[in-house]
Amino acid sequence: MVNLNKYTFFYALLFLVFFLNGCSWLSKEWEDRPGWLMPDAPGQNIKTSEGLSSTVLVSGFNLSSSASDVKKKISNGGLKYEKSQNDKKDKLVSFTFGGTLVNIPNQFTYSSSNSTVNFFEGSILSTRVIFNAIDDDNLEVIVNSLYNVLIDSYSNPDSENSIYSFQTYKWNNENLEIFLSVDEENKRVLITEVNSKLEESRSFKEFKNKYIDQYQTYDEEVKFGKPNR
Repeated sequence: MVNLNKYTFFYALLFLVFFLNGCSWLSKEWEDRPGWLMPDAPGQNIKTSEGLSSTVLVSGFNLSSSASDVKKKISNGGLKYEKSQNDKKDKLVSFTFGGTLVNIPNQFTYSSSNSTVNFFEGSILSTRVIFNAIDDDNLEVIVNSLYNVLIDSYSNPDSENSIYSFQTYKWNNENLEIFLSVDEENKRVLITEVNSKLEESRSFKEFKNKYIDQYQTYDEEVKFGKPNR
């Protein structure tokens, strides 16, 4: 009788382990399902996330801004933008313009600047601002000024790393990843703000896996300031 109870307990435990593993596998498969198969409810869209509407970006935009909002703000700032999209079915759309809408308390001089706002399925995916310095001394002034702006907005950076002459400070702030990158070789400073919640969405992961070349091009433009499409 004792042996029977031991075997019963063993098989029950074994069944429970297989059942839990099966649930985990089903959950992953469901999360990775294609977008056309029972899509997420509208309430789960990135635009309706709690607190998103109040997220003001250092680049001068709002994380909940639509493409129309962004175009209007650029025009109101006296700047002209160019729209970039591989084809009409492309979910990734970019607006690029010379200049910047960054609000800097202590203005500094620089050679030139340009900005890019990237959208994915109608929501802001990322923003990037590049400042080109006049010389090494001017580069240091720009870095210190922008670093203080980011410190005031997001406190101290969460990490720092260097690859050759390319140094990056990173902040994590709820739905955002913020990067301050210093390109000493080309005398440039980049501020990049990434909508991390949107990047983690099933739809974006599906796009990333399906269009890997296009994603890599986008990632290099945003993170390292390579020329736009």
